[in-house]
Amino acid sequence: MDIRQLTYFIAIAESNTISDAAKKLNIAQSALSQMLKQLETELGTILIERHKKQHHLTPSGCIMYDEALSITAQINQAKQRIQDSNVGILGSINIGVDALLSTILYSTIKNYSQTYPDIKLNIFQNDQATLQEMLEARQIDVALTHYALNEDEFISINKETVPVYLVYSDNYDEHWTMNEILRQSKDIILPLHKDEKLYKELTLWLNNSIGCKKNITSCADVKLLLQLIKTNQCVSFIPEFLLRELPKSIYIHEVTLPTLTYSYQWVYLKNRYFPKILTEFLSFN
Repeated sequence: MDIRQLTYFIAIAESNTISDAAKKLNIAQSALSQMLKQLETELGTILIERHKKQHHLTPSGCIMYDEALSITAQINQAKQRIQDSNVGILGSINIGVDALLSTILYSTIKNYSQTYPDIKLNIFQNDQATLQEMLEARQIDVALTHYALNEDEFISINKETVPVYLVYSDNYDEHWTMNEILRQSKDIILPLHKDEKLYKELTLWLNNSIGCKKNITSCADVKLLLQLIKTNQCVSFIPEFLLRELPKSIYIHEVTLPTLTYSYQWVYLKNRYFPKILTEFLSFN
């Protein structure tokens, strides 16, 4: 039994005679009669009571008609969903993101979802190593990360580079120079992993510029870090896109050194199928 037989049987059930059904389907009556006979043989039951003027469905034929309608409707719905996915208006996208970049992802999701409300976005927040493993295993389609992954395996697009800012509480005089603030600070806590390039560059620059050793540590929880800054437990350096998260009680100084910037990009696996919904999503960034 196949979709063609189901479609032909529906036409027979909805016509007065097999001859009428054959005309609707634009096929020979003998071919349609042969198809019906083969279907009845396969099912081991009579589906149609044949009469010259009008045929009738048997009880088995009524069941067959209902099931044929249901099956063909499901197949047509599946075709439509696949076509909608192909043109970018239906489907789902699995997105990985570094914790620090969640703020950027939020605005992208908001704008995209307003335009494509039927696309389901699944978000996975993880560290760089886990995001790379998930990309390789095809558990996520793309990742927003500040790490540069192996160019032989991954493609990076939409790279952005933003300045870095010193952030500190209003306990400090906002007219102080950056070095004065850093010398007076207790600790310096960075929202970066210790293996990151910017973390290492900031640490080297701080040790050389302040003239005294400072306790430099890491905190991936941005909300906790901002609370520590607000209560004068530390100062920090954050990328520009996090400034919107700052309360009024936190002051900022832009770092103007060209080497101290923060970069991030979208990354996906090479040689993978790239549906239109994914292309449309990345165009929002």
